[in-house]
Amino acid sequence: MRSYRNLREIKRKETLGRRLSLLGLGILFIGLMASFVPNWYPPDQEAPNAFARFLQENWAWISFAALPLGFIAASVGSYFINRFARRRWPGSGLIARPDEVLERSMKGFDDKYAYFAWSLPANYVVAGPCGLVVFAVRGDRGRVKVQGDKWREPFSIGRLFTVFAREGVGDPTAELQEQIRKLRALLEKHTNGDPQQGSLADIPIEGAAVFLNQQVQLELENPSIPVLRVDQVKEFLRRRAREVRLSSERHRAMLAYLQEQSTYQDGDGEKSREGSREKSEKARK
Repeated sequence: MRSYRNLREIKRKETLGRRLSLLGLGILFIGLMASFVPNWYPPDQEAPNAFARFLQENWAWISFAALPLGFIAASVGSYFINRFARRRWPGSGLIARPDEVLERSMKGFDDKYAYFAWSLPANYVVAGPCGLVVFAVRGDRGRVKVQGDKWREPFSIGRLFTVFAREGVGDPTAELQEQIRKLRALLEKHTNGDPQQGSLADIPIEGAAVFLNQQVQLELENPSIPVLRVDQVKEFLRRRAREVRLSSERHRAMLAYLQEQSTYQDGDGEKSREGSREKSEKARK
């Protein structure tokens, strides 16, 4: 399988997440310190300088404002870390980013398939003889209930202790609809000089939600989209290939166009295609 990922964007968002998390913790610490001001400078005692007088008069505002601001910054930072940073995955001992875990689940596919991670308008895309498959990826553990197009996580005490470390299930159905719309718009821009190959605008696109954490507990009731564990992705793509089959000409045209349109970059901003024959051939030269 050919792999195209925008490493510069992935690393940028990982760094942003870590900085926001530290900022959030710093703001919460400031709020904690402000709550001790009445003990340091009692209201009936004259402050020794202007800064101490400012704290004496405004400690309550500082303390109360720091709580929501720190919580928001830490939560947003945690969201980015969960989506873009390497971590240890329960049950496998694997230390990898989410995009690497998903790619690992598809190991064994040949160069008829291409994997795009954060390099197209849709975040995770697999292109192959079956057309395009877009994945909405989640990495949290715990219970997830799906009823039609409704997603929810039942309350549990354990979630209270991991509130800063959760990505949240959100709404994968709506997320996939928006990403498929953007990907379809990209395909509609394709102009092809060979009428025998036809347009790419009607290339079939399928969406699915994928849960990477093996400790997730899925409770499914007529979900409106396919909901998969990460170890089910390969079989899902194989089944899809048996149901839908592009002609060789359209398949090659689709892969070439998506490669041209993708922003696959390494950490230094240089274009790189990981795992491809082209890269290995250049290395040999």
